Amino acid sequence: MKLKSKRAQSAPLPKTKVSTNDVLAVLGHEMRNPLSALSNALEVWEHAQCDAVQIDELRQLMKRQVSQLLRFSDDLLDAEKISQGRLPLRQEQVELRQLVNDACEEIRPFIDRCGHALTVTMGSESIAVQGDRSRLLQVFANLIQNAAKFTARQGSLRVSVEPQDGMAAVRVKDNGHGIDEQMLSTIFESNTQLNGTYGPENDGLGIGLRLVKTIVELHGGSVVARSAGPGQGSEFTVLLPLSNDGPVSAPTTTDPIASVSDNGAGSTTHRIVVVDDCRSNRELLARMLRMVGQSVMVASTGEMAIDMVLEERPEVVFLDLAMPGIDGCEVVRRLRSHRELEGLILIALSGSGDEHTKDKAIAAGFDAYLVKPTSVDELVTTLAGFGLKTRE
Repeated sequence: MKLKSKRAQSAPLPKTKVSTNDVLAVLGHEMRNPLSALSNALEVWEHAQCDAVQIDELRQLMKRQVSQLLRFSDDLLDAEKISQGRLPLRQEQVELRQLVNDACEEIRPFIDRCGHALTVTMGSESIAVQGDRSRLLQVFANLIQNAAKFTARQGSLRVSVEPQDGMAAVRVKDNGHGIDEQMLSTIFESNTQLNGTYGPENDGLGIGLRLVKTIVELHGGSVVARSAGPGQGSEFTVLLPLSNDGPVSAPTTTDPIASVSDNGAGSTTHRIVVVDDCRSNRELLARMLRMVGQSVMVASTGEMAIDMVLEERPEVVFLDLAMPGIDGCEVVRRLRSHRELEGLILIALSGSGDEHTKDKAIAAGFDAYLVKPTSVDELVTTLAGFGLKTRE
């Protein structure tokens, strides 16, 4: 089956109590990460004019963030439709391996917090489908997220992408809680919920299995769930029609930010840890600090930050406040309880500039408070305020 229309279609959704204000609030929150990433990327750009590789990587990163913001803008315009239970779809050719890889990276911080091992298997040949990239990304991110959520800590997740009888098959398998046989027949119905969540509280809103089924079926596909029973894990398989429009570009499997060499190698002055559950934000902030001669390590969770600080003994920690699991204020309280860390400089990073949030952070033990997005000049000024030198 081949879908040729590029115009938006609209799929009926299960009736839910979702107000326009709820939609606007969620979108407003979600826009902070791409805006912060764009601001930081522009800061790095000014110092990377002679590095063609770095410029190209920054350009690709900014294109992804702009695409995300454009989709948010479209959703704002469609807020009333969404609140009324209508789902707009925009058709394009999608490279499925890249899409699944992006979904894995989107959920990676949550997977890491759960302590799971994630294995992703996909062939070397392009697998293209026709559909709405953002909605399909929602589908696979939701399935991977659920697999992590309903698997006990230190579990195993497997995601695979392969062609199968003229269709593209994506499988998400876990060794977790499993699904009762009676539940399998109703799991994609509205208001069906699984019990026994083992993972840490999820920071994502989730779109629900009923909506997963709706999106997949609108794309001419199907989704099925299998499980041998409670405690035996589960497997969700999505089948989508292959596109007949020919191959598209292969996915990038490396981290374009983390793979960049440190421009300040050999001229560092201070050891710094950057902690943020948003990968783009933490890596770009780390790069900005490296540009002014700092030695930087990164962590994606509060737990990782505590372990890293105790082991590496940095001089400064830039710490995001609104992290799921152990938030920034709790991380600070735990670090301040270690006498051997006396003198450690702890700087809060927050998307909120209100005085209440700032006062709460300072009361928890932070030495300084920065509002996202920050800038190279602001970082230099902040470090200088503590008597720490940076490279011009």
